Amino acid sequence: MKRIILILTFIFVFLNPVFAGANAKKDIVVQSVDGFTIKATLEYPKVKEKKDFSTIVLLHSLGYSSQWWESLPKELLNDGYAVLRIDLRGHGKSVYNSKLVRTSWASMTNSAYAKYPDDVIKVIDYVKKENTKKTFFNNWAIVGADIGASTSILVAEKIPYKPKTLVLLSPIVKTKGLFVPVKLANLNNIDIFSIVGTDDFSSKSDSEYLKRFAQAGYVSYTSEAKSKGMIMLKNDPSLVNIISSWLKQYL
Repeated sequence: MKRIILILTFIFVFLNPVFAGANAKKDIVVQSVDGFTIKATLEYPKVKEKKDFSTIVLLHSLGYSSQWWESLPKELLNDGYAVLRIDLRGHGKSVYNSKLVRTSWASMTNSAYAKYPDDVIKVIDYVKKENTKKTFFNNWAIVGADIGASTSILVAEKIPYKPKTLVLLSPIVKTKGLFVPVKLANLNNIDIFSIVGTDDFSSKSDSEYLKRFAQAGYVSYTSEAKSKGMIMLKNDPSLVNIISSWLKQYL
């Protein structure tokens, strides 16, 4: 009897694609223009014969890292998306400059934060060009939180192949020198979904201000979470499905 159970367990766990390493995972390491090491993680479902993946880029909050997205990456992978989580300069694993000196976001100047869009584009370009057998950026979107939201707008404005939509958690008009309204006004065909916490009056005000510059759709949503940025996902788990549903309209 025990032998039968062991055989059935083997079949269920190791042959069922849902449980048997159903997602491929790649660690990405890119050197920025000034030599700073930017690290990221690319995951995508292992689906036989599938070569073209819609991709979601996740850009985290200030002071956090790409590990703080709660269940959102898993949900997106279950929906069939590829997920690219980037540690922004000075955060997570992206903390070494060209001289291999550890550098934290807390000690960085605005000139360093100004490099965020180029850092992110460098990672995206690397993934796009290095994966010759699979395609990840024919259809894509960005989900960003506070400074990650600002970076999302700046990336979308600068990168030649545009994302289909942006999801902004606690968007900010200006942070660490990153001023985004004018760049937002250049996004002619990109719809935006803005999410703010119920007590986050600063983000509510900034979101309404940014809405004036939107050239396409701009939808605002107030979460019940009494928090801001990526922490809203922890305090309001329903946001995972809300974000997923929004993305499904575009990808």
